[in-house]
Amino acid sequence: MSTTKFGTLVVGPVSILCGMAVVSCLWVDGAQSADLSGFSSGYFRTGVCYDFNQQHPEELHDELSIRVRDYCSEANNFVVSAQQRNVTQLRFDWALETRDWCGVAIGYMKDGVWDDEAVNRCLCFREYMREY
Repeated sequence: MSTTKFGTLVVGPVSILCGMAVVSCLWVDGAQSADLSGFSSGYFRTGVCYDFNQQHPEELHDELSIRVRDYCSEANNFVVSAQQRNVTQLRFDWALETRDWCGVAIGYMKDGVWDDEAVNRCLCFREYMREY
C-alpha cells in the first residue's frame, strides 16, 4: 500500500472523528450555557443575580460590606453544621459558593479594593442558598 493511499485511508476517518468531537463539544457547551442562563435569567431578574457586574453606589459600600461578612459567616456555619446533619445537596452547594465568593469579596475589601462581581455573586448565591 502506498503512503498516499494509507494517508487517505487514515485522514478521512480521523477528520470525521475530530469533526464529531468538535460538534459534540459545541453542542454540550451550548446546552450547559442554555441551562444556566435559563435558570438564572428569570430568577432574581431585578436583583444582583441578573447582572454580576452591577455597580453599587459608594454610599452603600459600608452596608454591603457588613452584609457580605454576615453572609460569609452564615454560609460557613451552614457548611460546618452540614457535616453533622442531613441537608439538601443543592443548599449545601449554594452555601459553599456563598462562602467562597463572600470570602473573595472580603479579601478584596481588606486590600481596599471594591470588587462588584465578587460582592454581587456573594449576595446572589446567598439568596439561592436561602431558597433551598
